[in-house]
Amino acid sequence: MSTGLFALFILIALIIMPVVFLFIAVRLKLAPLNAVCLALLTSTAFSSGCWAVLDGAKYFKEWFSRQLVIAEQQLKEQEGKNGQAYRIMHANYSKSMQILKESFNGNYNEMADRFLFLVPNTMMFLWHLVSLGVLYALAVHIGSLVGFKIEPFPAFKDWVFDWNLVWLYILGWAMYFLIGSMKDIPGAKIIQIFGANCFIISNILYLIIGFSLLFFMYDKYKIDPLTRFGLSVIALIFSQFTVWLGLIDVWAEFRLKKTTPEVSDNSDDDDFFDY
Repeated sequence: MSTGLFALFILIALIIMPVVFLFIAVRLKLAPLNAVCLALLTSTAFSSGCWAVLDGAKYFKEWFSRQLVIAEQQLKEQEGKNGQAYRIMHANYSKSMQILKESFNGNYNEMADRFLFLVPNTMMFLWHLVSLGVLYALAVHIGSLVGFKIEPFPAFKDWVFDWNLVWLYILGWAMYFLIGSMKDIPGAKIIQIFGANCFIISNILYLIIGFSLLFFMYDKYKIDPLTRFGLSVIALIFSQFTVWLGLIDVWAEFRLKKTTPEVSDNSDDDDFFDY
């Protein structure tokens, strides 16, 4: 990827379009968290698509292949200077290089897919997560100064995403662990990569919700600050448990206040046995 294309990618995919998506989400009059979540997912999908179109994987493959070619050329230039001993060494080296090439060509797609499509997508998602959150908070603050009201974020302990987000988790899990393991299916590797991205993104979001639920419990049971810190560290270490806590909250709704239905007094109502 040339410097110009990379700069264009940063400008459009990582800065301009997220602002556009957030503006659209706010115009749809969604709740603050749902608006940011929608902008976050669409921004990540857009930037990931741009990254795939630019095809950064080819750059690394071509660079590595060029290094192999240069090394071979240098060896051939020195071959005539060192006699039979060098030719024997060169033959062994050439055989090693051939094995390396075959191994590289055989495993390249898997390495490139995992690094160039999984890691960058996760990094782009984290960038959008932080930048859109800061952008929305700034919009709330600036809007209040100019008389334009934007609904602020709720307290962190009350954070809840739309329950439909669970489908992203289920879709990612199914594509990565189920469909991706079926090697005979055409495009199984691409499906697995796409599923891995969905799975990681949804895990990060539910990790946030899991911590939000923990902070709700801290306030509910009046946990002291030192114990809160210790429990939060444990929750971070056992992050998968915290993710599952956030997932379970989708159905359990731990923060929903349980109210008992009022029993109406029907003593004055007509009754069959009064007659």
